[in-house]
Amino acid sequence: MSQDSINLPPRTAPHDGTKPDFSGVPSQALDAVRMRLAQLTHSLRKIKDELSKANLPQWYSLQSQLNVTLSQFSSVTSTLQHFQDTLDTTVVYPLTKFPTTSHENLLTTLLRKKYAPEIDEWIKSTKEASGLNAESITQQEIDRIHQNDKEITTWALEIFAKEFDDHNFKGFQTKRESTSDSDSEQIYVPSSSRYKPKTTFEVEDILNFTYKGEHKSLEVKK
Repeated sequence: MSQDSINLPPRTAPHDGTKPDFSGVPSQALDAVRMRLAQLTHSLRKIKDELSKANLPQWYSLQSQLNVTLSQFSSVTSTLQHFQDTLDTTVVYPLTKFPTTSHENLLTTLLRKKYAPEIDEWIKSTKEASGLNAESITQQEIDRIHQNDKEITTWALEIFAKEFDDHNFKGFQTKRESTSDSDSEQIYVPSSSRYKPKTTFEVEDILNFTYKGEHKSLEVKK
């Protein structure tokens, strides 16, 4: 492997016992990419194993794992962009001592330049879903689309934060009770009656009150 496609080292292994010269190998870039891909592969395998079980994990556990995976996706992308120039100018070739007969499949996979069929399908479906013509689109249009995506993402995060704050119930106090400065003010007076209704609340009314805040029909039926 070398970073210069013109001045390549000799392909024949030395016969005097000296070790091959690996000074041209971009070890730092390759090791950084390898570690990021190993972390991402481990996370994806973990999610796949969790989803293949008969009893699915709790939603918050799966959400946490997905957040970690998305963060690792971003880390892989940043690492590839950081070493883009180095990786683009790197030429890969096997040494003469490589066992090409016994490891032909491995060598073919490592030196493969064409996308795997499933990757081609992913790229094709993504282009069709985006409605963009990759051949005629300019870099300015791509930057504008990215900017629009950022604005939409910012708007979505603001809406999510607002909705989360409106529906994040903490304890058994109302907003008025939690923000009241007077400790002596007793807004809710508990009943001392031990009366128990013979008919329970309707399930639909309870669900409407819990998820929609509708309480006008939440009455004890006599």
